[in-house]
Amino acid sequence: MQFFKRTSKRVRTQGFTLIETLVAIIILTVAIAGPLTIASKSLSSALLARDQITAFFLAQEGVELVRNTRDTNSLTGNPWLSGIPNTSGGPFSVDGKTLVMSTCSGVCPYLKYDEASGFYTYASGEDTDFRRTLSVVEINPNEVEIAVTVEWVTGIYDRSFTIREHILDWQ
Repeated sequence: MQFFKRTSKRVRTQGFTLIETLVAIIILTVAIAGPLTIASKSLSSALLARDQITAFFLAQEGVELVRNTRDTNSLTGNPWLSGIPNTSGGPFSVDGKTLVMSTCSGVCPYLKYDEASGFYTYASGEDTDFRRTLSVVEINPNEVEIAVTVEWVTGIYDRSFTIREHILDWQ
């Protein structure tokens, strides 16, 4: 009598099973989604940083324009706050290109970017998301506090930045 031994080994001749395919898709998805998420967050952070830097410079420009008015008044013999529309804290705007200061009825207008000149202005250029509001409060006859607030929108978030500085009648 001869005994034949049966082997239960199967030779795989077919492709991947469904589970192996799903595992491979999940691994690929995770491998691609991670770097894409990081790139998206990086781009978002870069846009926010760009807008924050622009807002800071617009606020600093507002302070410098009030200082320029004070210095011009000193050189021409005018009272040191002459030309500043409101020294009791009311809002006003100043155009960096024309140096015109105007009171704002409630909310100051949005700035425009004039690409030809490189200035943020109210007269011409492309509309921006930046709004600059200045206020000057007289502390005593020789000192004022300047507050410049810049508001803007980055993505879906409203942002604002305020810079305060005291200047003196140095004459």
